[in-house]
Amino acid sequence: MPRKEGFLPLLLATVCMAIALIAVIIDKFIYRFGGELLAPMLSQLIILLIPAYMFMLVVFPDGSMLSRLRSLGIAKLRAEYVFFMIFTALFMISTSLIMNIIFGGVYTASEGFTILGAFTAGVGEYTVSYPYLIIVYAAIPAIIEELVFRGLLYTTLSKVNEGMAVCLSSIISAAFTFTIGGFPAALFCSLAYCFVRHTTRSLQACMIVHFIFNLYTIFAQTNLSKYFLSSQNLLLLIIVISAAFLISAALFFSEASRVYRGIAKKIKDGEEVSGFTAPNFKKLLEDGKNVLLYRPTLICTIAFLTSFVAITLIRILT
Repeated sequence: MPRKEGFLPLLLATVCMAIALIAVIIDKFIYRFGGELLAPMLSQLIILLIPAYMFMLVVFPDGSMLSRLRSLGIAKLRAEYVFFMIFTALFMISTSLIMNIIFGGVYTASEGFTILGAFTAGVGEYTVSYPYLIIVYAAIPAIIEELVFRGLLYTTLSKVNEGMAVCLSSIISAAFTFTIGGFPAALFCSLAYCFVRHTTRSLQACMIVHFIFNLYTIFAQTNLSKYFLSSQNLLLLIIVISAAFLISAALFFSEASRVYRGIAKKIKDGEEVSGFTAPNFKKLLEDGKNVLLYRPTLICTIAFLTSFVAITLIRILT
């Protein structure tokens, strides 16, 4: 089994997490600017994009930048997937809201969703324009995070085991939220992005779904969280949220079923090659064990977890 292909993605994740830890330490203990030292766009570039670019040069040493991006899943997006992407985003929004309420993530939802938690205000408290919010907090994170997590990590790990690619890229992606209560919802969203990536075979589809979800986090999540915490009629609120979840779930599963039937027909007619593999949990466990027993991978995993715990504690205690 190619251990190097399992090690390099975890090395990238560890480097990104270490840079995030250094940035948080500088921010909290040296300058003490309350999480606003690094602008959201700058933090995304420093923590994710620059290490990812260096990683891409190592993994894909030959070819143009366009060919490298294509190898990550940048492909033509079919119009038939439009409703699938929209309904997936709606299902993610309703489900993540319920998960945040159940696991207590609603208490941290108003603190932010960017890597360093720079997003701290509700929609009525912004001092910048809506176009700025949409570009900096919705579009740029969607593009950069999908390039890194569903592009580089997912693509590289899938060469070892596709199940491992889904699990590890999702866990790593969710870890960069740095909130314990919000982690389950973030993990669910990461798995949903992997599902979109696998189904459409297009990284742009993940970016679009991520962008829609980010719009929700900017313009609705904080106010919904505040309303939940101050609501005098929780029963009515629960009924409304449950109804939204059931409707979005019905739309999502119906559209996913339609997409899969279309793919199956194209495979049967010979128009498309099957990209779907049956899950092999025995092979997943065996490959995971081999990767983790590789000493450099184990060191990276320990360093990644240590940095994650340190950042989370810093954010909780300061």
